[in-house]
Amino acid sequence: MPRKQKPQSSQDQKQLSFDDIIKTGQVFSREEVEAEVKPDDSQGYDPIARTADYMQRSVKFEEAWETTIQKARIKLLEVDAREIYLDFLTDLKQQIEQNSPKSARLAGLLKQVAQRGLGIPRQLLDTKEPPRGGTRWRVEPFKADLIQTHLDNHIVGENFLNEFVADNNIWQGRNPIIGASDVSQHRSAVPVPARFFKRSVPFVLNNAAGTLFTLQSGKPKYDNLFNPKPDEALLRWMLIDPSYQDDLDPEDYQRCLASAMDVGQYKFDLDYLFKLDKRIDVIFRDGSLFPQDAYLDNFVKDNRRGEFTRQAIVEMSDCLGYAKRSRIVYCGVAKNVQLKVYSAIVDWYIERNIDKDWGIANYTLNDGQAMSLLLASPSFLGDNLSQVVSTCLIRRSFTTRANLNTRIDLDDLDAYIDGYQKEYTDLNLDPYRELCKMAHVYMFFIGHSKSPQQQLPRYEFFCSDYLGPVLTATQKILSALQLCTLMSDEDHSFMADKPVTYLIPAVTQQAHLLSKDVGKYIDTATGQWIMARYRGMLQKTT
Repeated sequence: MPRKQKPQSSQDQKQLSFDDIIKTGQVFSREEVEAEVKPDDSQGYDPIARTADYMQRSVKFEEAWETTIQKARIKLLEVDAREIYLDFLTDLKQQIEQNSPKSARLAGLLKQVAQRGLGIPRQLLDTKEPPRGGTRWRVEPFKADLIQTHLDNHIVGENFLNEFVADNNIWQGRNPIIGASDVSQHRSAVPVPARFFKRSVPFVLNNAAGTLFTLQSGKPKYDNLFNPKPDEALLRWMLIDPSYQDDLDPEDYQRCLASAMDVGQYKFDLDYLFKLDKRIDVIFRDGSLFPQDAYLDNFVKDNRRGEFTRQAIVEMSDCLGYAKRSRIVYCGVAKNVQLKVYSAIVDWYIERNIDKDWGIANYTLNDGQAMSLLLASPSFLGDNLSQVVSTCLIRRSFTTRANLNTRIDLDDLDAYIDGYQKEYTDLNLDPYRELCKMAHVYMFFIGHSKSPQQQLPRYEFFCSDYLGPVLTATQKILSALQLCTLMSDEDHSFMADKPVTYLIPAVTQQAHLLSKDVGKYIDTATGQWIMARYRGMLQKTT
């Protein structure tokens, strides 16, 4: 009689090592996880055609860097920012209504800039597809006077491009404290033996960390911030239960992973930066300030994705409240940029004023790609960032990120949310309502690279009356960059075959490296505790 084999499941589970799992897993940045998620507007998307269009456009941009792009840089320093946007919108309206083969693509570009970027409500500007059997596109309404007012209220800076000179007196003789945070996601596949088959379940651990920078006796001083002993409440968001993959469809699962990172980073910002016993002047948060899942329909979902979306909204609201009361410049450093609110204007301006064959109706690079090419120039880079060129600042609201400006009249926002509250009586929608009213950022690009091979991030800071004039906050951001300097980041390549080099604040890069090295900083006892919790989760799923 053959000898019976001993069951291996319990023994293998006992051998699970926190250090081994962390060392053998993959590490993902917040924006890399976001890049994995299927875009909300991806219906009808042709990746092959879009890739070909992108390659063709990027090659054309690079070939024209020292000629056409150089001319555009110089001219855009003298073009009124509000005027160029209104001219762009007006001209695209006329082109779309000419019923040309380009109309559909131009209509999409118009919505990208006007609604997704500038946040213009559909009551002021909207596109109408041709009726069935028809071919004519229309842009209506198009309320030029109200659009002009909207632009006046949402654009800061005299011209499309502006020179900024650093103000060394902005700190009034003291050394400011600059903070940063980042979050990483550590993924491993853990084999779970069973009686008749073996399967692997995901081990997903989110880890946020941060860094403080200041000058001490004229020399840079970095202090690492990290929680080596997360408690039960925090672990709920750090460690993703393996059952999530079974309970959620693939899209909801991916969104849940992304929102979990948001929760972890907001919690870290609140507890380790805003509530610090010393006052921080500027926080460079890796990634956008806005959560990755902002739609109201997802906020009310009755599943784990909904739980994580709601918690991210609550945590962001708390962070903005502290930033407002503490008068801290809370600034996101975004690299995975999808908007085309700047790049489309550059394309249009070049075609209208420099090269009539530029082709605005073809593929438009995103803002990050285009601004890295437009702003990169040795002549634009002063000594130690003493003088730089930046784009104009554009105010973007949470309601725009949540796509509410294309769905409702924002004057009826309270009534709209009240309707959801009546349907979902067991949920508290006040945090979402509060973000709609208070969460506004100013976004812009700073030309702090000498070569277009170094990608520029988009800076976006929470705007509050307590910070004073908008341009004062930008001066603090520029001064903070001067003090902490810049570092190259090749980790955020978004699944590209070759590393993509970004120039980001050195303090932010330090936070990123710290968040990646979770295994070095979580103490042994906590690692064992996490694995004990994980084994308990496995027993429930097998």
